[in-house]
Amino acid sequence: MEQPLISVIAPVYKVEKYLPDCMESLIHQTYQNLEIIMVDDCSPDESGAICDRYAMNDKRIKVIHRTENHGASGARNLALDQAKGKYLFFIDSDDWIAPDTIEYLYENMKTYQADCTVGGCVTVIEAEDGSLNYQKRTRGSVRCENARGAMKGVLLNGSAAWNRLYRREVFDQIRFPEGRINDDEYAVLRLYSGMERIVFLDKDTYFYRKRKNSITTAAFSLQQLDCVTNSRENLEFVTQTAPDLIPAAQFKYIKSMLWCYVNLRKIRTPQARSERQRLHRNIRENRSVALHNPHLGIMLKVLALICSL
Repeated sequence: MEQPLISVIAPVYKVEKYLPDCMESLIHQTYQNLEIIMVDDCSPDESGAICDRYAMNDKRIKVIHRTENHGASGARNLALDQAKGKYLFFIDSDDWIAPDTIEYLYENMKTYQADCTVGGCVTVIEAEDGSLNYQKRTRGSVRCENARGAMKGVLLNGSAAWNRLYRREVFDQIRFPEGRINDDEYAVLRLYSGMERIVFLDKDTYFYRKRKNSITTAAFSLQQLDCVTNSRENLEFVTQTAPDLIPAAQFKYIKSMLWCYVNLRKIRTPQARSERQRLHRNIRENRSVALHNPHLGIMLKVLALICSL
């Protein structure tokens, strides 16, 4: 039986040390009918050249070189506009996937007639000496969710865009918010809202490399305030489209404000002080909401009370 084309999308920026692991895991997939789109986001190291070398030996690889850096969200959007696959899969270029990941997600998408299948993610912590420590993940069973259930999971537990196989059409009206970090949750919440069935599978398919100086592990910066912007816009989206999820969206919004408010103390600049004052006002305005929210634990409620004084 002929395999439909699946587009794999990877933003590439300053990952020359890790990129070969990612590329090798893609080109040796058991599912062969792939379009592998690597977006070199004006990387200052050898990452773009590494992509080119792989593309010379594998016609499935398409390399896009940007002349200006637009961030991972912009790279993903550019690739989305050019992708020809019937299905889409995202990967970060410092991570890698199991040899049968694409095939496994695709076969289960057919089995469950799903709009999206999600694999299991293994966190791999990189030590100072370069050694890798594979973290154990909590095992479970296959779980099928409708739009509301999956959206609630995004709001309460967070979500990545990678390690998921999507039907291409779910992206027809949706793109990642450019110029921001923490853009995954913004996009995935909206993607899930248009789906009928999302299947969460219990098999190790994706290996997430947790390394020093990545976006997720770097020291707190003003850019982290994007998580407040995204959670506020997610609350606005839920209020309009899924009002039963408002408490979950409020939980995420308040939690992100508290996290940023506390961490802004580490930055002693006029802009940081101004942002902290703004968050203080917003926390005060949402104090009653925080104290009555069913998802906020007692410690966060106490913190919200203290931060609103």
